[in-house]
Amino acid sequence: MSRIPLVEPDAAPPEIQALYAKINSMGYPIFNVMKLFATNPKVLSGFVQIMEALYEQPRIAPRYRELAYLRASQINSCHY
Repeated sequence: MSRIPLVEPDAAPPEIQALYAKINSMGYPIFNVMKLFATNPKVLSGFVQIMEALYEQPRIAPRYRELAYLRASQINSCHY
């Protein structure tokens, strides 16, 4: 159980629901980290802007983007 209450889509204020709808329209589900960011609308809005910049019109080919993910995971000793 998280210590910070998560903002569930059905209980979110209209501003957050609009951001959740934008995330869904990009083809992504609403993950718990996004529900956490929604406790501050400016944070979630900034996160959505980052998602748009990275995924809507990416300048890096999918192959190289995947290599970047793998390398970052390797550097950080994360299991991909």
